[in-house]
Amino acid sequence: MSNLKEIKKKIYSIDSVIKTTEAMKMISISELKKYKKFLNHIIIYMDYMKSLFIDLIKLEKRSFLLKKKKIGKKLFILFTSDKGLCGSFNNLIFEKLGKICRVIKEKNFLFFSIGKKGIDFIYEKKLNNYWDYTFSIKKIKIFVKKIINDFYTNKVSSIYLIYHKNIEKNIFIEKLLPIVFNEKKYLKFSINPILESSSKEIFRYFINNFIEIKLKKVFLESILCEHTFRMISMNKATENSYDIKRNLILNYNKERQNTITKEILEIISGLESVKTNN
Repeated sequence: MSNLKEIKKKIYSIDSVIKTTEAMKMISISELKKYKKFLNHIIIYMDYMKSLFIDLIKLEKRSFLLKKKKIGKKLFILFTSDKGLCGSFNNLIFEKLGKICRVIKEKNFLFFSIGKKGIDFIYEKKLNNYWDYTFSIKKIKIFVKKIINDFYTNKVSSIYLIYHKNIEKNIFIEKLLPIVFNEKKYLKFSINPILESSSKEIFRYFINNFIEIKLKKVFLESILCEHTFRMISMNKATENSYDIKRNLILNYNKERQNTITKEILEIISGLESVKTNN
């Protein structure tokens, strides 16, 4: 009987696991729908900004944000998750980061994570942390101002973004600074813009907003992938839980049949012993 009670407890615990994984899957689905709308708006806005940027480059070709630098360290910004249970989402980024560190000396690198899992990884591996600051979309202007200032003062020579763009296992490494554009991909305006202020001031204002929107776009792409990974992993966890439950029910039925058979045999043997005594 004790074995039957243990199996019954396991079945109840598996039921609670199924409810949890199903709930997490549904949350990820709803979050995906919400963030997809935001991302679509930002992609359209970003395309217009790139088109304008190409025209502004003509007016301000000497901007420090376009020049390659030899002085300073390379900064890698990782886009990881705050929570777990999202499959290989974080591990793929950490593997990519490990490959980069093996190719070039780690001393030349700085690391900053957007996401708690990445922060834990940086401290665990004792990597050069760029800044003890918790990233937030609401306070993104502070972060943008910091990286532009460090790039200007040669503390940082280049900035790279490491993130998921889709649910495939390919990790994207994209250069944020210095800015590089393929002009052929974007339409150029036929009429030169009339600038009310100086080109330097406009360019400075524009570039801050451009980098801010770029980080927001990558952040949203990363969140979409995170929820997709979590949705897939929770779906697999639910399927596995159902398989375990089916096996437990089979074992429970077998054990129950065995106990019933034993009880019947004990009754029959008892009756036979009574007959022989009489």
